[in-house]
Amino acid sequence: MHPTRSVALRPLLDVLPEPLLLVQRDGVLLHVNHAASQWLGREPGVLAGATLQSLLDEPADKVTALLGQGWRSGRFSPARVRWRRAGSAVEACRIELARVAETEQHPAALLLRMKPGAAGSGRFLAVNERVEALTREVNRRRAAELALEEQREWLQVVLRSIGDAVIATDVAARVVFMNPVAEHLCGWLADDARGRAVETVMRLTTADGAPLPAHPVGRALALGRIVGVDQGCLLQARDDSRWPVDDAAGPIVDTSGRLIGAVIVFREISERVQAEAERRELERRLRAAQKMEAIGTLAGGIAHDFNNVLGAILGNAGLAQDEIEPDHPVASRLMQIDRAGRRARELVRQILAFSRRQPQRLEWVDLAALARDCVSLLRSTLPSSVEIGIVGDAGAPLVVQGDASQLDQVLMNLCTNAWQALVDGSGRIEVSWGLIEGEAPAGLMPGLTPWRGEMRARLSVEDTGAGMDGATLQRIFEPFFTTRTQDGGTGLGLAVVHGIVAEHRGQIAVRSSPGRGTGFDIFLPWAGTRPRPVAVPDADRASRVRGRGRRVLVVDDDELIRMTVEAMLQRDGFHVRTCPGGQVALSMLSAAPAEVDLVVTDHNMPGMTGLTLAAAIRQRDATLPIVLASGYLSEDLRRGAAAIGDVTLMNKEDSFDRLALLIGEILAAR
Repeated sequence: MHPTRSVALRPLLDVLPEPLLLVQRDGVLLHVNHAASQWLGREPGVLAGATLQSLLDEPADKVTALLGQGWRSGRFSPARVRWRRAGSAVEACRIELARVAETEQHPAALLLRMKPGAAGSGRFLAVNERVEALTREVNRRRAAELALEEQREWLQVVLRSIGDAVIATDVAARVVFMNPVAEHLCGWLADDARGRAVETVMRLTTADGAPLPAHPVGRALALGRIVGVDQGCLLQARDDSRWPVDDAAGPIVDTSGRLIGAVIVFREISERVQAEAERRELERRLRAAQKMEAIGTLAGGIAHDFNNVLGAILGNAGLAQDEIEPDHPVASRLMQIDRAGRRARELVRQILAFSRRQPQRLEWVDLAALARDCVSLLRSTLPSSVEIGIVGDAGAPLVVQGDASQLDQVLMNLCTNAWQALVDGSGRIEVSWGLIEGEAPAGLMPGLTPWRGEMRARLSVEDTGAGMDGATLQRIFEPFFTTRTQDGGTGLGLAVVHGIVAEHRGQIAVRSSPGRGTGFDIFLPWAGTRPRPVAVPDADRASRVRGRGRRVLVVDDDELIRMTVEAMLQRDGFHVRTCPGGQVALSMLSAAPAEVDLVVTDHNMPGMTGLTLAAAIRQRDATLPIVLASGYLSEDLRRGAAAIGDVTLMNKEDSFDRLALLIGEILAAR
């Protein structure tokens, strides 16, 4: 390149904020701008004529290959090299090279751009100097204008290399310059924008769409210093599309300190805003998971002790009911005690289900049969002012793989919720089922398995109740959120539904508006043409339970539980012995092993757990059946019982309903 032409380019390169080097094909440096000289720690102008090899701590063949790489490309191509800075320091830095094509005004050369990461304030200063240089050129002779025209292509290459959007204005805040990035973001061509007010070309709004009280360019001109914008500012483009931006504006002053305009540098930050939103959502989910874990830990801790109390209440209430006539004055009160105890037992189960502490027992479940059974039960309990109906194929099964008791709880919770939403306790509830595939239905709730369009089984509950507004709809699945403050709603019903559906890899859609009722749609993976699950009917309790003097040893550290279980089993014809702990039980079995046909033991006992007792019994007697009762049947307890063998697990709160029947079944099978 001709030396005089290289000299003519120096002012243009020196005002740019990026470190730039102009290099010949053979690696000789034509010019190093101020930013590059400063980063290298060299005095401006002293490097012209040196070679690129002298500045790099790289082998000669790599430098030759690097020059060849840049020479072959008309677009910037990246590379990474080690530079020799002042003071013998060596530092790696990313670079980009591009060949500038030969024209009638100048031969071809390489433009090398260094990317060490410049401070924002340096960018404003560089652009300030550049705009000042352009202003001086306007007032120069015709020859200077012609020289500037000759460098137009060089200027376009440099402007395309600037990653941020740049707009410069005069002192009246009218646009005098826009780079291509600013054109793209604002939706204006530079020629169309020139001379217009910057507020028209670069419209900035708050997050809710209101115009900013003062544009950053106007503030920079008024205050004479660099200013920024508040977080959440949006750029409204010419086509009314809006972009989140981060920007700062600063005044442009000439060498005498006179204000001649302003410059604003900005960038679109959608990815950063989205990443921040995703971070906040992850934090919200983490807090929700931690809350759920805390509730689960609490639930598991209280379940045993609370279910001990419930077992005693329900057991003694049942014994008392059996000992009096149905028309006895206290019969109705005993019935209320029994009903309250069962409600408390159901509440514990809901807490455990919500916190996902209840392990799933997967089987083939017919949702159609489950829905019909649920509606039949509800018809006998709901007041006559509530109409409940079903819509679905009466003959065809709708089979999914799931936990039948949990899915029944989902439907019961949704129907109960629908009943409580009816205005003045009067209206209609409709339960329906079917298949769905393809496009995602409206109202899908976030945080569950993504919808992929495959065939799903649908179970729906709709009501004609009061409906919900948008704010309520956003919170209905939050734990302990309830709108039923008068009747003491727990706020766990829908949270349990959400947890169970999530465990079954399903989805939930909700349709509701004030005064128009609510609809819940549950979508579960369809099992295809599986055979209809066959339900085994329960036999009559009286025909199955005959103690006939069979001998049962009851082990429990709670005296009230021992007394209650002893009375229940003796009523059914069993001969019962009791003891307060595992060591005493082992001593009794050692003294008279033939006098015990079956052992019933609690699990959570001081000194020796029920599982440890079962293992010790199994070492002494390989055939003695054991029933292990606990208020919380954890997965670890299930695995431990399975490893011992011939150990039957039972929820302790079910002792009155199931224990005698269970013992009868076990002994009858031997």
